[in-house]
Amino acid sequence: RSKDPWHVGVNIQYGPDGSVFITDWSDIGECHSVRNTQRETGRIFKVTYGDAKPIDVNVAKLSDDELVALHLHHNDWHVRHARRVLQERAAAGGDMTLVRKALLKMFVEHQEVPRKLRALWTLHAIGGIDDAFLVSQLNHPSEYIRGWAVKLLCENFQAGPTGLHRLAAMAGSDTSAYVRLQLASSLQRLPLKDRWDIASGLLKHAEDAKDQNLPLMIWYGIEPLVDSELSRFVDLARGAAIPLDRNHIARRVASHGQAQLGLEGLTQLLIENSDEAFQLDLLSGMLKGLEGQRSVAMPQSWTEAFAKLDNGKSARVRLAAIELALVFSDSRALQSLQSLAIDKTASATDRQRAVRSLIAKKAPGVGALLVDLVDDAAVQSEAIRGLAEFDESATPELLLGRYERLNSSTKQDALQTLASRVAWGTKLMDAIETDRVPRKDVTAFTARQLLSLNNVALSARITKAWGELRTTPGDKAKLIAGYKKRLTAEALQRANLPAGRALFDKSCGNCHRMFGAGGMIGPEITGSQRTNLDYVLENLIDPSAAVSKDFQMEVILTDAGRVITGLIVDEGDQAVIVQTANERLVIPKPEIEQRTLSQVSMMPDGLLQPLSNDQVRDLIGYLASPVQVELP
Repeated sequence: RSKDPWHVGVNIQYGPDGSVFITDWSDIGECHSVRNTQRETGRIFKVTYGDAKPIDVNVAKLSDDELVALHLHHNDWHVRHARRVLQERAAAGGDMTLVRKALLKMFVEHQEVPRKLRALWTLHAIGGIDDAFLVSQLNHPSEYIRGWAVKLLCENFQAGPTGLHRLAAMAGSDTSAYVRLQLASSLQRLPLKDRWDIASGLLKHAEDAKDQNLPLMIWYGIEPLVDSELSRFVDLARGAAIPLDRNHIARRVASHGQAQLGLEGLTQLLIENSDEAFQLDLLSGMLKGLEGQRSVAMPQSWTEAFAKLDNGKSARVRLAAIELALVFSDSRALQSLQSLAIDKTASATDRQRAVRSLIAKKAPGVGALLVDLVDDAAVQSEAIRGLAEFDESATPELLLGRYERLNSSTKQDALQTLASRVAWGTKLMDAIETDRVPRKDVTAFTARQLLSLNNVALSARITKAWGELRTTPGDKAKLIAGYKKRLTAEALQRANLPAGRALFDKSCGNCHRMFGAGGMIGPEITGSQRTNLDYVLENLIDPSAAVSKDFQMEVILTDAGRVITGLIVDEGDQAVIVQTANERLVIPKPEIEQRTLSQVSMMPDGLLQPLSNDQVRDLIGYLASPVQVELP
């Protein structure tokens, strides 16, 4: 254990005498820092046990026989350096005949697998084994020998016909997850045409479904095949027993540029297979892949598939099928989802999902439906957020008239919706100036969203009501100095931590996670320098001083007149996915009229401006708290 609280271990290496060398650095700016605060604190420690005596050894001077003998040394430092020197001698043209013979004998005769592996690795390093030898080891009783034979066989991006045949057989039958992992990892080292049979075998292992690595390693190996042969790629899902891979196959097919052929193939699989989990994996993958597309041509077999899915026993399958049918512009789906959205006997979760699907479709009449649902508690938030997509003339007065009755979270949804269009933003400013909407409710996010509308008259009103949001570096330095003068250690000791947590939840919790609670839009701050007042104030008052590429915002204008400000979290050929302060939006690219990259952070300036001195003290005090406190 280190007494230095900022110790960060970097690397550990054996020494020839059995000691351990540790490299580290010690830097209080390790997290979320814009500059290196400690350049002189990198260190190297030597850790020993007992009376360790230094060893003076020059491996390069040893004979070939002595280097082979070192492969049995208990300290792997000697083994690794012996292997290196033998490799160098082989590369220089040295005769390795006797070395190869001695290492092969060691591999065959030694019973301990680690000793066998040491010999195998060095034989490979000196070019002492061929593919035939490695293929013969694919039957070895040790899973580690088999696994390394797979890895070495595929290292040079080829395995030969005999090797490929054996690898494909192993993929379907080998009982070792370790071996299957080596097979999955090796897929990426094989030409595309040689991956199909191995991948098909690996996908059949249902026991690997919850493995930490295998499902994704298989996926990384098979994903490029989608451009090789789309129908065969779809067929991989037919025999796949791993849910994640089935889901990813369906998603990738649906998002492909030649998706129509693939969608027909997936639809046929939905008809063939009646397993609920299988159907859900394919349906959710197809929905994900089609995100951002308002309408897609219906596959030829969809009518038959939908009839089967809609009459099945699983409510989850039926709902997913209806959502997909809506994307295919199936009139039955529109009617079903509209009925579900207003059905107060249905679960809130299903109704919310139905509303989100109708908004994504942007079908005629959905705007009016959302107006009717604003007073329905189960779907109120979805309806209020969704209204931003539809230029319904009733929206401003509808939301402002109910504003007082909304809870704090839904109030923020209403404010963000009203701030999405110039006409609505103007009415929101009217309400703020007449105290119909309390100014304290308007966060810095909403104020900046209003400024993003780029309306001169509206911007002037915002500045008058809110204050200047785009302050200069000099002004910010003065603000920081002023807060530091007030936020003394004695003042922070008087902080009301429960009140501070309430302020955090309102102003920061949408984006930042702390003590396991909060949003995931911005960085996790539990481990940041929360007790460093300079650090906290700099990030609160001047968050755009150094904007990470991951947190640069874009301002997007849609063809419907809506202005959206947020982070681009994903982008494909069909759509852009944007995370705003209160929701995740999928915007079809054809509907985007203008995109502007902002040089400011997602975290806005002015977060502290609406707070009193006591509130600032409480918030800063809670941010420095070593533990989470209960809400007041």
